[in-house]
Amino acid sequence: MRFVIKFRTLITCCLTISLFSLIFVSSAGSQESEEVDSIEQAKQEREEAREQELAAGAEIALLEAEDIDVVAALDAATSLVYLQEAKEQAAQQRLDSALNEKVRAQEDFLEIAEEITLLEKRAVAYAVESYLGLSDQRAEAWFEADDATTAAHKIALLDFVSSDARDVLDKLKLIQDSRDELLSSAAVAEKRADVIRVELEEVRVDLEAKKKVQEELKEELNARRVYWNTVLSSAVREQEDITDFIVAEEERIARELEEARRQAELDARLGQISEGGWVWPAAGNVGSGFGMRLHPILGYSRMHNGLDVGCSMGDPIWSATEGIVTIAESYGGYGNAIVVQHANSTASLYAHLTGFNVNVDQYVFTGDQIGTCGTTGLSTGPHLHFEIRLSGTPVDPRPYLP
Repeated sequence: MRFVIKFRTLITCCLTISLFSLIFVSSAGSQESEEVDSIEQAKQEREEAREQELAAGAEIALLEAEDIDVVAALDAATSLVYLQEAKEQAAQQRLDSALNEKVRAQEDFLEIAEEITLLEKRAVAYAVESYLGLSDQRAEAWFEADDATTAAHKIALLDFVSSDARDVLDKLKLIQDSRDELLSSAAVAEKRADVIRVELEEVRVDLEAKKKVQEELKEELNARRVYWNTVLSSAVREQEDITDFIVAEEERIARELEEARRQAELDARLGQISEGGWVWPAAGNVGSGFGMRLHPILGYSRMHNGLDVGCSMGDPIWSATEGIVTIAESYGGYGNAIVVQHANSTASLYAHLTGFNVNVDQYVFTGDQIGTCGTTGLSTGPHLHFEIRLSGTPVDPRPYLP
């Protein structure tokens, strides 16, 4: 009668677990839908960030093109300045040459100033003599001479004086003309240089204004470039962050879906009872099966007499079917172990436990918690080592379990 009650209780628990699994799957489906929407929204935001990145790149390219034009214009203006400066230097050289000629003319004029004065005095005297009549002097020289030879010498001297007077006047006129020409040329060159200076100053003022405008434009372009570079960097970082978020969310959702799938399989498996009335003794999956294997600690091949079922520290361990507890103690390499004797000379063993929930000679029913998962004995981590022995001989537990 107690077995029937226990069996009904187990069936009720199985139905409850199945119902909970359906609710969990429904809730998980709703949550999954929300998470997928979140990922799609993140992808949309990433696309928008990508568009912003492309727009920023295009703007930067445009700014660089504009900047090239600005630099070209500035180079052209600078070349114009160099050209005008070359013209100014040439004009200054011409001016200096003219002024030097003027100085030399003045110096030459000062050197012959006395000679010019004497020449001017002699010219005046000659003018007076000419006015008085030089031909009379020749007649007087002829008549006053003692002889013809002396008269001839006097007349020749008078002719020389007359010729010298003409030379003096010619020389005086030539020097004065040369001086006036030099002074005129120097004045013209100086005026021309003044005009060039004025024009050059206007060019320089205009050039400085252009330079200021160009510098202001360059500063504006640089400011815009800094802004768009910031936008570009921000868009790239945003894309990277969103991509990382999407990858992390997809991985998390995949893990959760896999965990939900495994949990659903586990819940379904735990809710099952084999035809012989057996249930799974732990909630995890099978790691190592029955048969020969390389022992993880001893390092050599030996027979593995049962199943290693995954579980976490402290997880419940259940009796696979009803029976009487015959062992509940530390048992060599098995660590803390429980043995339950069943009907038909069949016994089950539960090893590596961290604690006991039953005592020796206690009768347990299918699905009763008899201990907790651990890693005692020869164990590499928390798990349940589960064996079934028939008349003391280990057999594969899988055919007994659902």
